[in-house]
Amino acid sequence: MTIQKYDKIGDYYNDVPNIPTGKLQIAALKSLIGDIEGLTVLELACGSGFYCRKAIEWGASRAVGVDISQAMVDAARICAEGDSRIEYHVADCGQPFDFGQFDVVLAPWLLNYARNQKQLLDKWRNIYNSLKPGGKIIGISPNVHILEDLAAFPQGPQFGQELKVLGEVEEGGLEVQATLFTSTPFSFSNYYLPRELYDRSSKLAGIRDFQWTNYTKPLLHDMDWDAFIRCPPFRTFTATRPTEQLERAINSAAG
Repeated sequence: MTIQKYDKIGDYYNDVPNIPTGKLQIAALKSLIGDIEGLTVLELACGSGFYCRKAIEWGASRAVGVDISQAMVDAARICAEGDSRIEYHVADCGQPFDFGQFDVVLAPWLLNYARNQKQLLDKWRNIYNSLKPGGKIIGISPNVHILEDLAAFPQGPQFGQELKVLGEVEEGGLEVQATLFTSTPFSFSNYYLPRELYDRSSKLAGIRDFQWTNYTKPLLHDMDWDAFIRCPPFRTFTATRPTEQLERAINSAAG
């Protein structure tokens, strides 16, 4: 998505938590984040900063959001209402930056803007550098498992959104347009890349234990869970930056 597209969306993005897919994403991320009382959190591609505010609500002592769009960051700052525990910055999450190291990095809808392994790797490197040793990354991305069975690709509106394949990209991926039916509907393009590229690029960046998470029980009870689980519109993942001791062992073995 271009910066101009983000800027046009602006604070319309605040409506996403109110549509079914948004509610499901919140429940999925909350189920993974665990106890973050007193921890520091970084939200990458934060948009209007929703998960920074939720992190504080869930117990974090400090939350920092980063987004490429000034309009998105402006909207996020307004929503934070001057809370000194939250700050937002404008930066490209695919380029090097330094906002410190955090206990937890949240990446809801970050890696889906990489159209190849190199761009994935650049984002993973920022994640690695932004985590304290032993820190955890929790993310949300498109259901890239669909690439292995395109016949299952969702048709028509589902869970408050609609997906449309725009074409193929390098390395076996697809460019997909997502339309979200918020109070003011908006569309954007993102990329579905093969699962092995996620795994490979995370390891190259120094991240370990990357895994797609499974939904073992309904995230919400007021949704059509059977329809969701047949073909989830998104998938969640977790990974970690190794502890300093483990990193030394890994580097020693590699040398």
